[in-house]
Amino acid sequence: MLPTDWQAPGATVLARLKDRRARQYWDPKHLLALRLAADARDPQPRQACCVRDNILWDLAALYAAGAQWKEALPSAVFFNGPIVKRSPELETALKPLLTR
Repeated sequence: MLPTDWQAPGATVLARLKDRRARQYWDPKHLLALRLAADARDPQPRQACCVRDNILWDLAALYAAGAQWKEALPSAVFFNGPIVKRSPELETALKPLLTR
């Protein structure tokens, strides 16, 4: 984790996400990260990185259109990081969802 991960992101960081459908969460108690790990199951891809002290971090999760969080999170169609290294793969996974 980066030193900048110990506080909520500022306006400059949040401005990087220009698509209103994208979400970035500040999760100081790691509740969402723990839930993402707990609800992971097939056919969701397994992440190749991004676990420190049993906490997921710097990870992108992409869900199919219409996916809903009910008792458990739906299976992601993309689930990997670190984001800076996985951007091309994330873009490839995202393109077919945008053309539907």
